[in-house]
Amino acid sequence: MKPKISVVIPVYNGAKYLPRCLDSLLNQTFSDWSAICIDDGSRDETAAILDNYAKKDKRFVVIHKKNAGVSAARNDGIKKANGKYIHFMDADDIIDADYYEKMLKFADDADIVCSGFVSDTKYSSNLIYRNKHMLKTLFGKLFWSQALIKSFVWRYLFKTDFIKNNKLIFDTSLISQEDAIFVLQAFALSGDFVIVPDVNYNYLFNENSALNKKTKQHHDKLKKQYKKGKEFRKDYAVHNHVAVLWYFRKLIKIFF
Repeated sequence: MKPKISVVIPVYNGAKYLPRCLDSLLNQTFSDWSAICIDDGSRDETAAILDNYAKKDKRFVVIHKKNAGVSAARNDGIKKANGKYIHFMDADDIIDADYYEKMLKFADDADIVCSGFVSDTKYSSNLIYRNKHMLKTLFGKLFWSQALIKSFVWRYLFKTDFIKNNKLIFDTSLISQEDAIFVLQAFALSGDFVIVPDVNYNYLFNENSALNKKTKQHHDKLKKQYKKGKEFRKDYAVHNHVAVLWYFRKLIKIFF
């Protein structure tokens, strides 16, 4: 039987934080979900933790694979997903207990359903909504989501058929900015878009994540890819005739 939501969770050496992520799924007031957990060649206790959860609850589906990066893992999850919606979740984060219940309550069969989020890092400020917004124009979607700045893929439920029919995948050549490119491509192709009030994704800092490696080579690569992502967002805004949202992106934040 197909679940309403397929949750795609790539994991690489996530043993320290993984149980709190998986427990936040178990604590959901909405139970019709399936979690596709992709162990991306972890060398810690990740595999054992995932297998243990899968033994206890059949809603957890585990894929063990050779390390290929977060984009490849998410793409594997897309192939496996069979729910009405896909949610891409990071293994070191958690969601509110009523996250899926509220997201589906307000979804109205939209292609993309957007939540607010709270962050415990200095890298991103909170974004919380108090009212529902049903949006059809790209300008409205980008303005209210602030996706040109806050392009996090974990904020959204994407209709699975919409993703697969449009052959949307993550760029496996990137270790950064891959979610921004995926999200903005989806925005341009989507129909109805809903922002859900009073529910949040909890973005939690993980000093051991793949993005926070300490080597100079890694930081240089991240810097280069961040520049590429910034150029993509700018070109995207200009090409789609919403350049004002890019050039005034910092000013727009005062509305939230």
